[in-house]
Amino acid sequence: MATNASSWYQYPNSTDTSGLFEFYRFINNEVTGYLFFPAMLLVIWFIAFVGVFSSGGLNRAAGARAWTFASFLCFILSIFLTTMEFLAPKFMYLSFIFLSIGILWLKIERG
Repeated sequence: MATNASSWYQYPNSTDTSGLFEFYRFINNEVTGYLFFPAMLLVIWFIAFVGVFSSGGLNRAAGARAWTFASFLCFILSIFLTTMEFLAPKFMYLSFIFLSIGILWLKIERG
């Protein structure tokens, strides 16, 4: 007996697709189980880190700057995502902890 695709996935209804905000809420909440935007923040953090690290000369100070910049960028984005209820507050706090580690690393590198 063949299984039907409708038994595997949940399809959006008309209220889930009435706007971009509702569509992203459906993707985050129903489809991915609240993990879409944390995964997107992780990807953004990694791309920002690699971009700043590779343009900084590949030394220890570049690592500190890259970590801090990527963490700051994700922290700002996580504030907006948390206020729109796309992201759980624990991920916002985690990005703040990453930013704190980056600031501490910068202070240690500068002596």
